[in-house]
Amino acid sequence: MKTLNFNSGEVVFEEGSVSNCAYLVEEGKFEVSRIYNGKKLVMGILKAKDIFGEMGIIDDQPRSATVIALEKSTVSLITQECFHSLEKTNPQALMPLLRVLSSRIRDTFRLSKIQQSSP
Repeated sequence: MKTLNFNSGEVVFEEGSVSNCAYLVEEGKFEVSRIYNGKKLVMGILKAKDIFGEMGIIDDQPRSATVIALEKSTVSLITQECFHSLEKTNPQALMPLLRVLSSRIRDTFRLSKIQQSSP
């Protein structure tokens, strides 16, 4: 896997941009946010061993959030080719990724309920 480095404040990708890879955080911290009703909504802070951008390697849809490095950080790049190779040769290795997706979907549902109940 290819390694990428980001400086504090550097944008990894923006909401709505092309999506064709995922990132595994090796070190550092990243903020995940999106615009909701014209305001920035921080969805989470990611650290070592977290993954982001994973939906893009599965569905090829535009990015659903913006990710910014909060400090000097390093990630491993997971390409669609790598993902599809695992899909064929070692599907069990994809279970952690599926758990992350499931957890994030649940978090999104919780967040949307909170937003709906706020005045």
